[in-house]
Amino acid sequence: MKHITKIPTVWYCSSIVLFLLFAKPLTAEQVYVCVWRNPERTMSRLFPDARDYRTVALPLSAEKRDRIEERTGEEILPGQREEYQYYEMLNRDGVVIGYTQAVTQRGEFGAIEFVFGMDTTHTINTIYIQRARERDRTFRQDEFLETFVGLGIEGIDTLEDPAGEDATIATTGVTVGVRKALVSFEELVLAD
Repeated sequence: MKHITKIPTVWYCSSIVLFLLFAKPLTAEQVYVCVWRNPERTMSRLFPDARDYRTVALPLSAEKRDRIEERTGEEILPGQREEYQYYEMLNRDGVVIGYTQAVTQRGEFGAIEFVFGMDTTHTINTIYIQRARERDRTFRQDEFLETFVGLGIEGIDTLEDPAGEDATIATTGVTVGVRKALVSFEELVLAD
């Protein structure tokens, strides 16, 4: 015969109430940390000669964070404030042939995730939208995304939304994300 223990209803309800009162709510940190999804499958899309990649994670000091925010005119989002991450793309001999950045930026309906590659001169060679829930489709169009190809570190501080008068929250989000990623790369990788 099995012995079944019943939890008193008052105790059970009280513990649920206490948990809800004192548990930390989920923060935007989970939303704005970008993961490069399926890197083995998509790295050849960015760099056809890539055979491997190396993840580089650098600490983001308060001083550098303030400098990046000052240069871009934008706040670094929660989940991106402590560490900066990028990927070194390696050829068959293990030589760095470029860099990949997986970026998350605020959109109207959540996070916009996109990935771009930079060659060894730090110029964007490819960009694609990885994931987004935006209703607007302008930011996904090749015509819009191709405006970033050829863009390098020089002049990045003054980058404006290439959609111009037709700018949307999503196109501005991608533009801000590209600007922050390139400024961060310059401040944290090239400056040191």
